[in-house]
Amino acid sequence: MVDIYTQLGVLAGALMIIGQFTMLWKDNLYFRVTTRIVVGYYMMYMMCYYVAMIYGRTWNAMTVQGEWWWAVAIFLGLLMYTRISRQYAWIAKYPMSIALGAGVGTVSVALLRAQVLDQITYTVTDLFTATSAYALFNAIVIAVALVTTISYFFFTREHTGPLGWSAAVGRAFIMCSVAVIWAGDYMWAMAMLSGVLSYMVNNFIKGLMLGGPIS
Repeated sequence: MVDIYTQLGVLAGALMIIGQFTMLWKDNLYFRVTTRIVVGYYMMYMMCYYVAMIYGRTWNAMTVQGEWWWAVAIFLGLLMYTRISRQYAWIAKYPMSIALGAGVGTVSVALLRAQVLDQITYTVTDLFTATSAYALFNAIVIAVALVTTISYFFFTREHTGPLGWSAAVGRAFIMCSVAVIWAGDYMWAMAMLSGVLSYMVNNFIKGLMLGGPIS
């Protein structure tokens, strides 16, 4: 027998899902209320998650392992809350600048290596390390796509003659890559939709309304 708390959880989840689907009809009060409930719940969950993570990683590291330099990170994080006050909101600019600078520095190095250096390395080495005709064909296609796509973004010369043909091929490769990215996002959305519909059918309709098992 499923306890009452599980049943209430399934009912609440179903009501939130139905509220989101009402947007397919038009904007309405039910949709706005459920949206605010979902966003508020998510914000509270993330706040509790990060508080627990800070306690587990920083407070224990300071008190148990003696790594007191974590106090600097906690102090900078607390300075973020000065934005609540109009008088002292300017103080939050300093920890925000430090976090932004550290983030940009870390991400820039990672993106430069992953999207530039590694891509150039793989494009060149795959042409000479291919062990089959299929691998060689793929390497040639990637090399052609790289060269023609770069030529598409040459704006210092008019796209005529050989440069025009190269830019046209590059534009085709760009369109193919965008289509693949869009298809991936579409499949992700369909996977989310199938999960929601599966929840409604198995837990709400079969489980709660018809008295079946609730997963």
